[in-house]
Amino acid sequence: MFFRRKKADGFDWQKYVRTTVLLRRKQRRARVEEIGRVAADQVKAVGDAAVNGVIGAAEQGRRASLAAWQQTVAKPAVAVPLALCGSAALISGLYRWSFIARDGQALLPLVLGIVVLLLVAPLMLANIRQAGITLPGLHAVAVSPNALSIAAIAAMALGLGWFAWGGAAPDLGTASAIRTGSTVDGNANILEGRATALSGEMIRLQGRLLHLSGIEAPDQMQTCLRASRQPWKCGEAALAALEKLTRAKTFRCITQGEPDVLGRAEASCTVDGRDVAGELVKDGHVFSTATYFGGYASIEASARRAGTGLWSGEAERPADFRAKLWASAKSAAPDGCPIKGRVSSGRKTYLMPWSPGYADATVRANRGDRWFCDEAEAQNAGFKSADGLRRSAAK
Repeated sequence: MFFRRKKADGFDWQKYVRTTVLLRRKQRRARVEEIGRVAADQVKAVGDAAVNGVIGAAEQGRRASLAAWQQTVAKPAVAVPLALCGSAALISGLYRWSFIARDGQALLPLVLGIVVLLLVAPLMLANIRQAGITLPGLHAVAVSPNALSIAAIAAMALGLGWFAWGGAAPDLGTASAIRTGSTVDGNANILEGRATALSGEMIRLQGRLLHLSGIEAPDQMQTCLRASRQPWKCGEAALAALEKLTRAKTFRCITQGEPDVLGRAEASCTVDGRDVAGELVKDGHVFSTATYFGGYASIEASARRAGTGLWSGEAERPADFRAKLWASAKSAAPDGCPIKGRVSSGRKTYLMPWSPGYADATVRANRGDRWFCDEAEAQNAGFKSADGLRRSAAK
């Protein structure tokens, strides 16, 4: 009885200790989790502050740049020339779109003009308001840089997208009607009749040598490559294509300006209501000399996408082809002068490295033949271009 355990009177000590330990352990875990959450919130707050700071700095920089741009462009010395250029581009685009051809070369200046005027005109109006000048309806004009930027970007994207695809091919009949209209200046002549093709870009009409304006044909000796790497005579093909258009047809041409030293005048010609140069470009026989505004650049872009004619493989522009021939002939000629001057039956002519028969022609000093370094030297010595004489003699 001495060792009898005293009753707990309903209190379980072991259960109390076990429960207390578990509770404290749970409280410690809760404190650790709370500390982790606080640390994560602090890190997130620091990150958000940094990001907001960067965004704020970028926005502040954007606003400062926009304000500086507005102040610069709004100055009369800058805004007035820009407005004039924009107006000129807009008017030229409207004129071409309305009277010549609805193509990429009409749309691009239209878009550029609209973009410039969108960006400049409101700023000029704002300056007028600040100067205290009142104009009817001026109070209703509000400058919104964001709206202007969006409009300008949209207009530029439209123009660049159109231009990247080459624009729509112009209505050749409409273009021809304008080119051959009755209203021409005093230096122009209208010629009609049967024409003779002399090269892919040259005709003879009523005894005059006419160069088809806006195009250049491969040199008559020039060869091009098909996609299969097969060479073909693209120069002769261009001549054949123009001969086909002249066959039993009446040409109507407008000449402009004075003839060059070889007697060639620039001309725009139609046959059966079709633009001759435009037809040659469309079928891939010749190149357009315009690569940006005007001319036949959009028609050439369409032919290029279709892989027609010259664009079925590889083709060099005549200037590049002749430059290679010139370099090759110059390296082989005495003193680096590749032009062959020949005297035959008392007639003095000279041959360029790309002239037909150049490779077979020999220069014999004992009969008066000479080498020349450039055409001016040959002409000053009394020699005439064999190509020009050949065209003059063509029937």
